Amino acid sequence: MKRSSRLYRLNRREEKATVKKIVYLFVVSIFLLIFIFTLGVPMLGKFADFLDVVFKNKTQEQVSTDKFIPQAPILDPLPDATNSARLSISGFSATDGKILIFDNDEKVGETTSQAGKFRYDDFILNDGDNNIAAKAISGQGKESDFSQVKKVAFLHKEPRLDVDNPADGQSFSGNNRIRVSGKTDQNVQVWANGFLANTNLDGAFEVFVPLAAGDNNMEIKAVDLAGNTKIVKMKVNFSK
Repeated sequence: MKRSSRLYRLNRREEKATVKKIVYLFVVSIFLLIFIFTLGVPMLGKFADFLDVVFKNKTQEQVSTDKFIPQAPILDPLPDATNSARLSISGFSATDGKILIFDNDEKVGETTSQAGKFRYDDFILNDGDNNIAAKAISGQGKESDFSQVKKVAFLHKEPRLDVDNPADGQSFSGNNRIRVSGKTDQNVQVWANGFLANTNLDGAFEVFVPLAAGDNNMEIKAVDLAGNTKIVKMKVNFSK
């Protein structure tokens, strides 16, 4: 009996301790919920707002910095080749201000852009190929990328024109279509009495020209991309 009474009291103490723990945990949970909804959520919201402000400011600073970097100018079309040493450069710039002009990556002059337009009339071409480009400078001194490069060849000498066939004063009979052939420079067109010759990449040309009975005046003409011209004249005879 004594042993049973002792076990009963021990069980009662354990039940009371368990109830106390449950009550304690319940009270702590209530306090945590009150803290979260009264102080915790607003604090989390303020922390999120703080992060948003920090990253937003960084983004705005980046955008603000990028605003001052001008766009590259756009050059107006230029000829592929010219026989004039002086060339006018014009174009469009989204940024009003200074425009730098370059030839083969070397600055050769500058002008200003107003209402989006600019013009530079003092460009002097070098012999051969010229790679022309421009840059814009903002009021804050920021420099744009290069514009698209325009390639212009300055050709002021007459093209080569060597006629291999026919020879001056040569006589022909039978077939009245004779072969005119020879050699010229690359990118040069050749005509013989108005007939356009076929020209390969090495400048070799060939064309067949009809002749009339008797003496025929021949004019072989070579014209390069810049309009420079060389003419060879001769006379040949044809008999049936």
